Amino acid sequence: MQTIMTLIEQKNQQVLELLRNFVLDYSNIELFKSLILEDCNPDTTFALYSIIQKGLINGDHFTNLPHQKVSTEYFYNEYDHRMNITEICTKHIEIALIYLQSTHNHPNYVQNQVIFTIALLMRKNWVDILKIEDLISQIINSTIQANKIVFFKIFENLISCIRQYSYANGYIEFRKILNNFQMLSLSKIISAIHQQIQQLQGSSLLQLYTQNKTMAESFINILYQLMNLNFNLSYYEIDMDNDGKDTSQLTNFPDYYLDLIIDPIFLRELFQDTIGFINVDQNLSLQCITMLQRIACVRLSIFHNKKCKGGFRRAMWEGLLYLYQNQDQFINYVEFSSEIHSLAVRVINNLTLRKIAKFQFQFDNFFQLIQQVYQKTIQIYGVKVILNSPIIKLQELWNQISYQGSLHQPLHEEFNVKISMVMQNQLILVLKAFFQQNQFTEIPQECSVKKFKKLLELTFMPFHCLFKSHIQDNINLIQQMIEQLRGDNEYQCAAVISLTIVFLLHTSNTEILNMGFDSYNFGQKEEPKPNLDGQSYILKFIVELIMNQQVQKNTRILKIAILSFIESFIATTIDSFCYDQETKNFKNLSQIYSQLIRIDQRYQNYVLVLETMLDECFQVFTYGDPQLIEFSLKLIEFIYQKVKKYIPRKVFKACTITDMLKQFFLQLNITCLNTPQYIKKRAMVFKIITIVWVDDCSDDYLNALVDIYNQIKKSIQIEMNKLNILKYVWDLIGIASEIDVDNIYRAFLRIIYPDLAGLLTQENIELFAKDYDSSIAIITLFKAIFYNKNTRLSTENIQLILYQIYGKAMKFFIILIQQQIQTAKTQQKLSDLQLKQVSKLFALMSQISGQKKINQGFFIIYNDQSFLELFTLQIQLILIYRPLLQHIPKYKKLLYECFDCICQDHSETLAYKCNLNLYLDIFLICKESLKDIIYDNQGEDTINENSATLILIGTLLSNISTFLVQEASVGDINDLQMIKNKINGIIVQGKQILFDIFNLSCQITLIYPKNSKLIFAIPEILYAVSIFSPQDFETLLITMITNQIGITKNPIIDQISLAFKNLQGELQISNKEDFTRKIKVVLEMYK
Repeated sequence: MQTIMTLIEQKNQQVLELLRNFVLDYSNIELFKSLILEDCNPDTTFALYSIIQKGLINGDHFTNLPHQKVSTEYFYNEYDHRMNITEICTKHIEIALIYLQSTHNHPNYVQNQVIFTIALLMRKNWVDILKIEDLISQIINSTIQANKIVFFKIFENLISCIRQYSYANGYIEFRKILNNFQMLSLSKIISAIHQQIQQLQGSSLLQLYTQNKTMAESFINILYQLMNLNFNLSYYEIDMDNDGKDTSQLTNFPDYYLDLIIDPIFLRELFQDTIGFINVDQNLSLQCITMLQRIACVRLSIFHNKKCKGGFRRAMWEGLLYLYQNQDQFINYVEFSSEIHSLAVRVINNLTLRKIAKFQFQFDNFFQLIQQVYQKTIQIYGVKVILNSPIIKLQELWNQISYQGSLHQPLHEEFNVKISMVMQNQLILVLKAFFQQNQFTEIPQECSVKKFKKLLELTFMPFHCLFKSHIQDNINLIQQMIEQLRGDNEYQCAAVISLTIVFLLHTSNTEILNMGFDSYNFGQKEEPKPNLDGQSYILKFIVELIMNQQVQKNTRILKIAILSFIESFIATTIDSFCYDQETKNFKNLSQIYSQLIRIDQRYQNYVLVLETMLDECFQVFTYGDPQLIEFSLKLIEFIYQKVKKYIPRKVFKACTITDMLKQFFLQLNITCLNTPQYIKKRAMVFKIITIVWVDDCSDDYLNALVDIYNQIKKSIQIEMNKLNILKYVWDLIGIASEIDVDNIYRAFLRIIYPDLAGLLTQENIELFAKDYDSSIAIITLFKAIFYNKNTRLSTENIQLILYQIYGKAMKFFIILIQQQIQTAKTQQKLSDLQLKQVSKLFALMSQISGQKKINQGFFIIYNDQSFLELFTLQIQLILIYRPLLQHIPKYKKLLYECFDCICQDHSETLAYKCNLNLYLDIFLICKESLKDIIYDNQGEDTINENSATLILIGTLLSNISTFLVQEASVGDINDLQMIKNKINGIIVQGKQILFDIFNLSCQITLIYPKNSKLIFAIPEILYAVSIFSPQDFETLLITMITNQIGITKNPIIDQISLAFKNLQGELQISNKEDFTRKIKVVLEMYK
């Protein structure tokens, strides 16, 4: 045996295969037992159980079964199969239990390997084991008294395996096993665990931890597993919310959990261990909190009587009181604080305050304690704008208390008044703390605008309805803050603006208020009326702050806050914007804007405010911050789109804000957008310019286009260097992507074509292809041109100019692909930028072919061979780059989409114009893709990607194979002979590749026997390769089936013959449907 272990260590594959056959051959079970129990070598034990584990994971089956019979029926005897599985599992469990309870000094990792393998064996065969509940009872009875650690570890591993969702087997199988486990076996395990808790006899798990750490950890781990099972299984998809993060979701514990979760000893133990383990083992403490959170959400109908429910309420209230009495133990830990506050929210949400009079003492003390926790939390953490802030969870707790009190207001009227006063005082503390200190210190300087706004909402939304309930006092408080401001205190300015965004503007925006915060209305029948003067004062302060050029806006936080305010203010008011034809004035009728007018009549003209805010947006282009630039451009685009919508076209063209855009356009080259770092942002500028001046046929769009293009063309007229070419190209991209009218778009293409053709000379294209920035710009330009909806084939008046541009695009594609192929062949490792460049090219070629923007028949008619050269290079590019992009999901998706689109677009080209090698290359790509699917099978995302790839390969192979074979039946005699010669060439030269595709497809069926997503496309692939030589592939499939099940005469063989019989003659649609239907039945039996 030592020799065998040495060979294993040397990774001798032949010996590993012999060992695999040995452990999976049930006739060797006695020898296996002898090696484990008598030889008792830890290395041997570990190796043998590792091999069993690997075999189970790979889907291997035991051979030489004890009840094996050769059956001639359609399906072999299912009862005999289950008897075999039951005997094998029982025997292996007996061996493992004897080993685990014997006295030896084997390392822990060996015993853990044995335990996990046995758990996995049961999980893999759960539904096939006869009377599984008896086997569970046998394990409990043989371990619970003799060796409790073994008992805990076996069931800890078993539950872990059962809970583990296998993407390869699919959701239906997972749900079936988990339901079976919960119905037949779980009650026995719960009962045994409950007995162990009662046997603690006054000692705690913390004491047990000091005596036997392994046993205590296993005890808590199995409890954690049991409490976090998914009891609300969906019929259709996996429920990822197993941990019950939603505080309103009830835990649907089975009835047999009742004795455990109402046991005061058990509940008291969990509460005490939550605090006790904080300074000993924080992971165990968090597990205790999580279990309590699940129990707090218990479905109340599980309780049989009021006494039972009352005892549970008392235990939970006393437990909460215990936690908050020991607040000093957890308050300095952010995670523990948040989780304990979340537990309190769940308790109050589920148990409510309706029966609180019975636990008045506990609740009064709890009420006092959480006030202390609130004050301490603000002192320790402040009100920093961060994720998972303890003050936020604490405020959610107060909101829940107030909400529950409001549901029964007549019973708790005095109590509600008290809560309201306390909460308002707390809000004042929060506002002052936020204002008086720099609470943005936790936000990194590179924080995105989107994340900044999200952090603001997460931080202050729990206070939102509370702010509204005392809006006058709170507005007065913010007003006092403003009066204390000094001009150089930029963080205080940012604080005021942030609060105004979240509170004042959201208060007037009904859509935002309805985002799940209506439940915290605190029982008020109507909203209080705000202090309009105070609100107006705050708005006026911010608008004047934006207008005041004396204020130095040096901090990035202040800039983000101002831009966020502009976005929120415009979104709240712009839809009430209108133009009064009689007075020739611009008005805004929104409620919040009318408050601004009340305090200062200068703001009667809404356009004046728009000018101020646009000017602030334009100022950003002098700072050079990419995220602020993009945010500003989106704001500018939004403002111009809305203004154009609400006022007459002629008035809009003459408006002062239109002149502002014109001035910005003329001065574009003196902003940061003239530098290489921000040159791509120019496209967004020209999108806005297109919206304003070139979007309506009633405009003088031709002259406008000429004027705009002349300004753009100056870049390449001054000097033809890289920077100027990039400016020229990105400017065109902005216009090409935005024009929405076909006549205007055609005029645009005609205007730019002469200069574009002059730019895309052979010499320049070679230079562009070698430079990453230039090639990406040209690819993006062609994508913008061909993505425009006006390039569809039905728009006949655009076809000539479009084909002229595509002619230039083809030359660019050919040269770029040639260079990329050469690069891949000569360089050992490609950079991320090179892979990104190729993926962009795949996306563009996929778009052109997939959306039928260009008819390839046009080139055949005029005998232009460039399309054939491009198609050949495209297949070569995919063949070479497929393994390089295989493990980058985004790039891999683009590659396969391109592969599918170009093959679908060139079916006729393949059949009549391409040589045999191109077909062989396509089959080779498909073969290698199937190999990758077999070897890369971990995780849901990978399974979904592979299923999409498999479906694409099936459709692609079926289409090109069917088209080629059908073309051999009718047509010109010369064409027919050429097609037949090509089919014969595929059969002779490509036979091995086709056989490999067939074999790999069947292997996928075995690896993913119950995953419908992956199995769906297999019959399509088998059909696509079989139609070239049905008899050969029929023989191949019969051989594979015979080797798998060891039977030479069986209805499954007859089913194969029937399926392939329809492929012998002329192909029809019905032939394919009949073949795929019959072959699906064969594959089901093959699994």
